[in-house]
Order: sequence, then structure tokens, then C-alpha cells
Amino acid sequence: MEKTKLEMEFMDEANKKFVLSIDEPKSDLDSEEVKEAMEAILASNIFVSSNSDIIGLSEARIVYTTITKLDI
Repeated sequence: MEKTKLEMEFMDEANKKFVLSIDEPKSDLDSEEVKEAMEAILASNIFVSSNSDIIGLSEARIVYTTITKLDI
């Protein structure tokens, strides 16, 4: 079984990372779509990280996890 997760990383006023994860994103996402979504999230100013406002974009990545069950 494989799981997919989109991780969007932002920076806060304290220069610390804030990661927003979305499980099972659509399979045909491209960099521009993710960047536009991150910019919209940043502009909405709805997230706070450790009492600091989110002020910038850092990076985005798609993480694939493969799970193999073992018979025991």
C-alpha cells in the first residue's frame, strides 16, 4: 500500500518552519498549482506558527510512503 502526502513549508516571523500537510493530494499536481495555493494560504493569514505570523514560502514536496504488512 502506498500513501501520498503533500507538504507545504512556510517560514514564520521567527525564521522557523511551519509545515502544512495534505494527505492524498490529486495525482496531477504541478509546481505552479502548489505555489499558487501556498500564496493564497499566505495571503489569507489564517495560520500562526508558535505565536508568530507566517510570512513566506520555503518549499513544497510530495512524500510517498510504501507500507508493507508482514504476516506474523
